Amino acid sequence: MELNAIPIVKGKFWIVKKGKEKVATIQASPAGVVYVQDEKREHFVSIKLLKNKYNISFTKTKTPKKPMLNTYQVHGFPCDHKPHNSLLDLGKKLPIFTKTTKSKSYFCAGYYLIKFNAGYVMSYCPKLITLTRYPYQGPFKTKTKCKQELKIANQAEKSPQNDNA
Repeated sequence: MELNAIPIVKGKFWIVKKGKEKVATIQASPAGVVYVQDEKREHFVSIKLLKNKYNISFTKTKTPKKPMLNTYQVHGFPCDHKPHNSLLDLGKKLPIFTKTTKSKSYFCAGYYLIKFNAGYVMSYCPKLITLTRYPYQGPFKTKTKCKQELKIANQAEKSPQNDNA
């Protein structure tokens, strides 16, 4: 049966298995790799030499996919929680919701630019109270659109016209 090296720490540490049984480990070292089996330690200049000597196949590291978030909407704007008590503030045109039925904390669906002392900051589903305390732009339906507006807003803040204010 063939030996199979399974990555534990990408590019640094592997467990070598024969079938389902662990038989050795491989550790990266400054001078190559070290193959450790029972009490025996062998140094190799490259993984290729180790592979050839012991006929080891290396399993590729699979990058885990991020799970799809259940994206919900409140009046056409995205939010990452199931919205409860959704409202639309007609005066400010804000899509408002709570995260639970009994909650008294209101959040605003979508992406926003909120102006703090250091400039504008992008925020996703901020609390309503934050938007009442600080100047903001939004809501935006996509992160991309919000990032575009963030660049424009921060450039406008740095322009020489605003130095006199």
